[in-house]
Amino acid sequence: MTPQTELGARMWERADTDGLPADHELRQRAQQFETAAAGFFADEQTVSVRQFAGAWARARRAWCEHTGETLV
Repeated sequence: MTPQTELGARMWERADTDGLPADHELRQRAQQFETAAAGFFADEQTVSVRQFAGAWARARRAWCEHTGETLV
């Protein structure tokens, strides 16, 4: 899958760089966020704003926990 979002792309790049397994939370959250983004931005929206924001928040938290970057 080609990332549609900057956050998803950074997450996958970091997971590859760090050699993380496929079941690592960073990869799973990146996939979930990318899936949510695809549904949110689709012509016929299949993901609500609430679902999209939730997926983003979970992905961002996983990113921050892994990298040490501040959440806010």
